[in-house]
Amino acid sequence: MSSTTNEFEGLESLDGRAIVGRRIVWHETTGSTNDDARHAADAGEPEGLVVVADLQTKGRGRMSRTWTSPVGRDILFSVLLKPNPADLPKMPLVAGLAVARTLDAFTDVPITLKWPNDVRAADRKISGSLVESGSSDTGYYAIIGTGVNVNLDATLHPEITDIATSLRTLNGQRVSRREVMRKLLLEMDNIYTSPEQMGALVADWSARLETLGREIDVRWGHELLHGVAEGVDDTGRLLLRDRAGDVHRLEAGEVTTVLRDSR
Repeated sequence: MSSTTNEFEGLESLDGRAIVGRRIVWHETTGSTNDDARHAADAGEPEGLVVVADLQTKGRGRMSRTWTSPVGRDILFSVLLKPNPADLPKMPLVAGLAVARTLDAFTDVPITLKWPNDVRAADRKISGSLVESGSSDTGYYAIIGTGVNVNLDATLHPEITDIATSLRTLNGQRVSRREVMRKLLLEMDNIYTSPEQMGALVADWSARLETLGREIDVRWGHELLHGVAEGVDDTGRLLLRDRAGDVHRLEAGEVTTVLRDSR
């Protein structure tokens, strides 16, 4: 069922000059905003569509995880983009940097990134993204699905109490989802549409990456690698040097342990 809530009244599009937020569709409840955006892309929707929901019944994150978010507290949305194929791998970086810059405007707590897609504050996760790609008759597309904890009270959810936070928790007061959403879409559009910002994307994103210079374990599936996170390449792949001195370029994985700072 589609609905425009009072909090988002009148925000059916972002800006006549913007690509991101060219059209905004709000749902009170939906299965998955990523699925909604994919269906729109397959039907020929131009890039810039934003699908937002107060509740997802089949929302998903990386590693088949779910995203805990009570109705009407946080921001759950997906953006349909059609970047140059060479820029497809950079879409998670666009999402992470846009979220981090947005949160800078709403809290004095330093906002950092954890490879590959977590946005963190006070050593806890405040946002994450899942980027999925596909193709239609009009070419390749990327769907950036993002969740941002705006007014979540993690203490009410035992499964995330020790690992999650929100703007409300950081600031001690409720924050307007509308203001956060508008700022976030503008930041994403500014990065995505600017050749200068896309050119500086990896450097700007890496500057916030708390994983760098640390001895870590990276796990994906049944595989486990141990080494020092030395940097990222020009598409955001993690450069991990193992004990034998070999450098691994990792496109995905879960940083499960930060053992010590090796810098």
